[in-house]
Amino acid sequence: MPSLVNQANKRRLVIVGAGMAGSKLANDLWQTYGHFFQIVLIGEEPNVGYNRIMLSSLLANDISPADMPLVDTQKMQDDGVQIHSNDPVTSLDLETKRIRLSSGQTITYDQLVLATGSRASVLPIKGASAPNAMGFRTWNDVEAMTQLKGCQSICVVGGGLLGLEAAVGLAKRGHKVVVFHRSNWLLNRQLDEESAGLLLNRLEQMGIEFRLGESPASFLQTDDGKVSHVVCQNGEPLAVNLVVMAAGISPEIALAKSAGLETNRAILVDEQMQTSHADVYALGECCEFDQQTFGLVAPIWAQINVLMKTLAGEEAAFVIEPTPTKLKVSGVNLFSVGKIHTSEDDSSIFFKDVGANHYRKLVVNDGLLVGAILYGNVADGSWYFQLIQNKTNVSDILDLLIFGEAYCCPQVA
Repeated sequence: MPSLVNQANKRRLVIVGAGMAGSKLANDLWQTYGHFFQIVLIGEEPNVGYNRIMLSSLLANDISPADMPLVDTQKMQDDGVQIHSNDPVTSLDLETKRIRLSSGQTITYDQLVLATGSRASVLPIKGASAPNAMGFRTWNDVEAMTQLKGCQSICVVGGGLLGLEAAVGLAKRGHKVVVFHRSNWLLNRQLDEESAGLLLNRLEQMGIEFRLGESPASFLQTDDGKVSHVVCQNGEPLAVNLVVMAAGISPEIALAKSAGLETNRAILVDEQMQTSHADVYALGECCEFDQQTFGLVAPIWAQINVLMKTLAGEEAAFVIEPTPTKLKVSGVNLFSVGKIHTSEDDSSIFFKDVGANHYRKLVVNDGLLVGAILYGNVADGSWYFQLIQNKTNVSDILDLLIFGEAYCCPQVA
């Protein structure tokens, strides 16, 4: 690999989207293959290269803004990476390889990566687009929430990971929070009903109110358009100052669609992260591979590694692996990975200690561990995950498996 490439011979790589995926790709590519590329990173937010995962901790006052950077954008710029912030791309011309920014600037590229992320899904409820109805996706969202004074009444729509993290952060700031969740239990994609019940009890102890199996029927608005009340399914109106939409995310594909790239729910990519057009790639929450989209960090980091090698001319292929889920709420420990709802071919192993608020469920199929839920004591989560990844046969240790690695390691070895 040459130690130096003439600047004029470098390929111009433009990355649209300066969230976690785009900024990490820019940073890692600059560090590893910087002698091959002129890197241009474009973001629509004023803040670039921050760790979106930490937004809930920032909202809860568990960390400060100084803890938010994911990459050192200043050092990147000092070393020649061009960063355009607060200037979204308005159009993309695939034939001329040109993009136009909101500021009017035009940028050409040799290769293009779309890392446009996602938006908070807006439910089809009248008033959902009101000025005091917002998502929980950006640093700006958190800043808006931190400016709320006193004790405000807040409705969070969605009892998934994002909604619960928002609810806890707002409750810690002294606000009165009610969470609507259309499923009958929280985190229904990651937990079973038993473990979700333990989580519910813990969050209720924090002062959060829940309405399970229910979405808001409508929002009542004042003359200035703001939501004043959330109307429950039974017709009961709840006075609110703010509505936080956390009922899922929608991949941001408007730019890709208008340019003519093939899309489904997200931008379609192959195992090298290439879109339907040569020299155009996509990764992160805006891409779709094998009919799946991605909202967790682990698969997106894997996509970045694949794309880096692809851009450098090396062989690499993205594959979908099981990904563990953890809730970023202080005082709440849970771990979930793989299959959590059993089918007729599966067997389940349970452990519950009511006094210790400790619950485990393992799902086994044909001698292999295929799923795990841990609530309370999650110390063995990474070991269970390793058993799933390695497809380790656990038939000989089934009677001890639920108790964790310390009980099983001699037998596995």
